[in-house]
Amino acid sequence: MIIAKTKVTSGFRIMIPKEIRNKQGIEDGMEVIWYEKDGKINIYFRKVVKSIKEMRGTISGGKDLSRTRIADLLDEELGLE
Repeated sequence: MIIAKTKVTSGFRIMIPKEIRNKQGIEDGMEVIWYEKDGKINIYFRKVVKSIKEMRGTISGGKDLSRTRIADLLDEELGLE
């Protein structure tokens, strides 16, 4: 376990400690999802899909998400169900 302390700077910026970036594989340009549940703030990082070619084959046969709440999708993706 790594425990690190940082400060919120002007513009509400937060530096991610190097030890955590390296251990978790956090890279420049990754998408950050902030998720509050049960009074705790969770942070999730994922790579951003940069082109439609990278998505090839991932949509076929997928489920209809038109009536799905974003919170439910995040619960499923982050394993918080």
